[in-house]
Amino acid sequence: MSTAVKDSDIQDGFICVNGHPTELWSKAAFEHVERLQIEEEKRNPDAHDMYIYNDFFGYACCDLLKTEMLAIGKLIASKTEKLALGTFHRLEALTLYMANSNGASVFPTIDVPDLAEAIYDAYGALWMTYILNLESAAKPQKLGPAHPIGIINLENAVRTSAKVITQFSDLGFDKDPEDLERAMLRVLARNDMDGTPKEKMFLGKSADSDSDEDDDEDEQMEAQSTSNNTRADDADVRAAAKSWKASAAIKALRDVGGPVELGGRSWDITQWSPAAVAAEKARFGSDDDTFF
Repeated sequence: MSTAVKDSDIQDGFICVNGHPTELWSKAAFEHVERLQIEEEKRNPDAHDMYIYNDFFGYACCDLLKTEMLAIGKLIASKTEKLALGTFHRLEALTLYMANSNGASVFPTIDVPDLAEAIYDAYGALWMTYILNLESAAKPQKLGPAHPIGIINLENAVRTSAKVITQFSDLGFDKDPEDLERAMLRVLARNDMDGTPKEKMFLGKSADSDSDEDDDEDEQMEAQSTSNNTRADDADVRAAAKSWKASAAIKALRDVGGPVELGGRSWDITQWSPAAVAAEKARFGSDDDTFF
C-alpha cells in the first residue's frame, strides 16, 4: 500500500522527496544545493562550449567542495554556530549535493589522490562531529527533534549522510566508510531514533519510476538490511569519533596540495575575461565535436 504524502501534510519549510513520509528535507538546504549547482556549472567547460583539459572539471569541483567544507568546518568550530540550525542546513545540503551531483561523481577521479581522500575524510568527519556535538548538548536528555535545537528531519538526514559515505567504499581510502556508517547509526539508535541503514539513498517512488509498489519494496529492503547489518556499539562510536574528527580533517583538507588554477585564472570560468575565453576556445576549436 502506498505511503505517499500529500502536499497539505508537509510541514512549512520542508520538501518531501519522492512522496515518501521519511524523506523530509528542508527548503533551506535545497537553497544551498541550488547555490552549489550554480557554482558547479560555472566551473564546467561543457557549459561554456569549450574543452580545457580532461581533469579540469574534476579539479574545479574539488575546489568547490573544499571551499564549502572549509566553510562548514569553520561553523562547526565556532562556539556560537556549531549547533546552529543554519549549520545543519549546510550539512544537509552537502549530503544532497554529494548524493546527486556531477561534482561528487568526478572528485574521486582526479590525479591527486590525497586531495580526493581529504574531501572524503572531511565529509564524514563534519557529520560525525556535528551529531556528537548535538548529542552532548542534549544531555541529560535524549537527542531528538526538540533537543538541543528543533531539527525535525535529523533522523533522515543522518541516515542519508551515512548512506552517502558508503558510495566511496571501493576507492581504497584508508578510513572504512562502513565503520562510520555504523557509528553514526548507533548514535541515532542510542537516542531512540531509527538507527537502521538505508537500503536506497532516497526512499519512495522516484519521478522516473513506473511502479506503484516502491514504498512497500523500500520497507521490505529496509527490514532485510536491518537483519543483515552488523550493529555498532558505543565503543565503535568512540573509535569513530577519534578517527573522524572535524578539526583534524579540516586542517588536512586545508593543507593538502592540489592543482594550480590554469594560468592563474579562477576555476570559475565566468570570472575569465572574454579574451581568455576566446583564446581557450581557439586552442582546440570551439566547433570541434571531438570535445563536446
